[in-house]
Amino acid sequence: MSKSLNTAGRVTGDTHSGADVVSGTHAIPRAAPGAARPLNLLLVEDSDDDELLVVRELRRGGYAPTVHRVVTRAEFIAALDRGPWDVIISDHSLPQYDGMTALSDLQASGRDIPFILVSGTIGEAVAVSAMKAGAQDYVLKGDLTRLPVAVDRELREMVLRVEQTRMREQLVISERMASAGTLAAGVAHEINNPLAVAIANLEFVSEVLAQYGSRPRDAEDARRITALADPMRDTREALDRIRDIVRDVKLFSRPEQETTGPVDVQRVIDSASRMAWNEIRHRALLIKDYRPTPPALANESRLGQVLLNLIVNAAQAMPEGHADRQELRVATRTGSDGHVVIEVSDNGAGIPKQHLDRIFDPFFTTKPVGVGTGLGLSICQRIVLQLGGTIEVESEIGKGSLFRVRLPAALAAPHASPQGSAVPAAAQRARVLIVDDEAALGRVLVRALQDDHDAEAVTTGREVLARITAGERFDVIVSDLMMPEMTGMELYEHLLAVAPDQARRMIFLTGGAFTTTARAFLDNVPNAKAEKPLQQKDLLELIAHTLIDAEHGSRDVARE
Repeated sequence: MSKSLNTAGRVTGDTHSGADVVSGTHAIPRAAPGAARPLNLLLVEDSDDDELLVVRELRRGGYAPTVHRVVTRAEFIAALDRGPWDVIISDHSLPQYDGMTALSDLQASGRDIPFILVSGTIGEAVAVSAMKAGAQDYVLKGDLTRLPVAVDRELREMVLRVEQTRMREQLVISERMASAGTLAAGVAHEINNPLAVAIANLEFVSEVLAQYGSRPRDAEDARRITALADPMRDTREALDRIRDIVRDVKLFSRPEQETTGPVDVQRVIDSASRMAWNEIRHRALLIKDYRPTPPALANESRLGQVLLNLIVNAAQAMPEGHADRQELRVATRTGSDGHVVIEVSDNGAGIPKQHLDRIFDPFFTTKPVGVGTGLGLSICQRIVLQLGGTIEVESEIGKGSLFRVRLPAALAAPHASPQGSAVPAAAQRARVLIVDDEAALGRVLVRALQDDHDAEAVTTGREVLARITAGERFDVIVSDLMMPEMTGMELYEHLLAVAPDQARRMIFLTGGAFTTTARAFLDNVPNAKAEKPLQQKDLLELIAHTLIDAEHGSRDVARE
């Protein structure tokens, strides 16, 4: 029989299934094999006889307690650190200690452990005071039959408290994520305007240099112009990287957007891997194995959240400093049933077999303290299931892990944007009005259009509304979506009332539709729309299509 002695020399535990537990000079009968529930009990008691009574009653109630008995404050505090304990049962009065002080010491430790007082002398007033002080219950030694019932109740209450705490923690994390998403969307919107100015001006300078380079005044002039080619190309690449980062941030900052539709999974993987690049670059080679897939029926932002979590987890499963010998592989393929299959794998340490069944449980984590919350994979599973898909894991110690996401395919490909198709030839120069509260961006767009159209810029929707109400008309109105005094959405609604034809000629530019109202508007409005920053050719294309659509609309109205 195995026994552990506390500082007073008392036997405090026995894991042998057939023998009695010996405490002091008493033998405590065991419950029937297989019928008892284990219970880690910290007992504050100086009497061997009373310990015998407590343990015997617990065994009668169906428990198999492993008892650690203490009699002094120093022993109690040390025992708290050696836990975990399922329950603490304390005598009210001891020669060197007492139950109320033990309760105070427990509360000071910050631990949430059910605390039950047992006494032969406690009065009703003292019992009420103990309960108000935080004790879960009190039981008289003259009637210990209530003790197992009290323990049962407190263990159930403990489970509920733990679950409520976890739910509160998850709510706090969700609120933080939502706040971070809103902040990120706002930052992305603010970056987009100066970024659009920088890209447009760079295009303008590049075109001017190209014109001069085609007819230099002399050899030295040609050399200087040629020398600018590399810096201009490097600057454009840097701006393109910033543009991609902003787009990625916007993709992951739409927590409340729940609509589903056709999603290009490879595009989402590219965004997620760029967002996780700082975790990947020092740990592994990133390998993308893209095989053809149909669009997935999913929510782009939610799928991005899943893939970002899986990619970061895969990277963190491998130690830093061995990037040339470790691989993080992301693969796509079409399953035999037509589903879209995405696999994220690593050749890291792998997941122990005993953890695989719990890997998607909330708050379960194998990461060091402070690194993970244990919610990531649980949230991933919930999102994938909500999208009608499945997620599974394969792992082997020493060889790595593979997470496989399967999603239903969309019935149709994403609606093709007019951008990238042939630009219709404009029948004539058009009168184009630019509306953007960023004056610099307005000047840039006017400059980009000046060779093809007669363009001007204003900074408020109110000015546009006043001019149109007074009788002015424009062939195309290019409007920012989010502006301080009057948004592009509000301008559109006003124009529908006073000049419907002008409303139909609007093109909406957005640096990030980060409100529910803005997203709903863009989803429903029939007008052309584009995200900043956009290239000159794309803007000219949108204008050409809008002119053609407006002309067709005018003919339809005339026929009516």
